[in-house]
Amino acid sequence: MKIIINADDFGMSRTVNQAIVEGYNNGILTSTCIMANMPSFEDAVRKLKDIDGIGLGVHLNIIEHKSILKTREKNSKLYDKDGKFNNGFLKMIIKSFDEDFMFEVEQEFRAQIEAVLEYAKPDHLDSHVHTHAIPKIFELVCKLAKEYNIPCVRTQFEHVYLCKNRNFFFNKNYYINLIKICILNFFTLINRRTLKKYGLKSNNCVIGVGYTGMMDDNTIKGGVERVKNSDEVLEVICHPDKNENRPSNIKEYNAVTNENLKEYINTYNKISYKAL
Repeated sequence: MKIIINADDFGMSRTVNQAIVEGYNNGILTSTCIMANMPSFEDAVRKLKDIDGIGLGVHLNIIEHKSILKTREKNSKLYDKDGKFNNGFLKMIIKSFDEDFMFEVEQEFRAQIEAVLEYAKPDHLDSHVHTHAIPKIFELVCKLAKEYNIPCVRTQFEHVYLCKNRNFFFNKNYYINLIKICILNFFTLINRRTLKKYGLKSNNCVIGVGYTGMMDDNTIKGGVERVKNSDEVLEVICHPDKNENRPSNIKEYNAVTNENLKEYINTYNKISYKAL
C-alpha cells in the first residue's frame, strides 16, 4: 500500500494555511491542494516556500465564495449577480447536463488552474465538496488535466470501515456520510473509465468521506488498517485548521501533528501524487 496524506483547503484562511504548513513540517502531511478563489490564496502562495517538496493540487471550487473570472456572465447559472456561487451538489448533478452551465464551469476551472500555474506546477486536480466527482464535471476536469499537463485527478471510492469508538453510531452525520459514500463510490466506478480514456493517474481509494467532521487518530488508523495489506494507493483527506471556532478541524490538525500517529504512518510508504 502507498499512502497520500492530503490537506484540502489551502488558501481558505490564514489559520488553515498555518495548520497545513505545520502539518507538513512537523506532522504526516505529504500533499495539499490550493483554492485560487479563496481569501487567503495569496498568503498560501507565499507559504509555499515554507513547505518546499510538498505535493500540490488545485482544489477546484465552484460551491463556496466567489468566481475569479474578470468577465462574468450577466445571467449566470453558476453564480449570482455578485459572483457568489449559488449551487449545491445535488443541483449541480442536474445542471451538469446543461451545456451553458458546463461552459461556465469550464471557464471558472480554467481561471483557477491558470491562477495556480502562475506560481507553481500542480501534480493533481481535485475539488471542494467533491463536486468534480459528478461524472460530466469529472470528464471536464480530466480534459483540462490533459490540456494543462497535470498527470493525476482524485477519485473518491471509500471502503466502509468501523472504528473502535462506537459513539459514531449515535451521530446522525455518520449516516448522512454513508449516503455520500454510496453516491461517490457509484460515481467513481463511472469516472475510472474516464481516467483510462484520458490516460490519467489517480488514487484507488480514500479516507475522509465516511468520517467527515469526525476525523481523528482512530478514524485515520481504522481506514489505513482496512486496506494496509492491499496494493492500493490510499489518500487520506483531511481539513486541518487552527481556528478555535472550528473544533472538528482543530481535531484534524491535532491528528496530523500527533507524534503517535506520525510514528504509525511512517511505517508505510508515504507519497504524494507526483510519485504516481
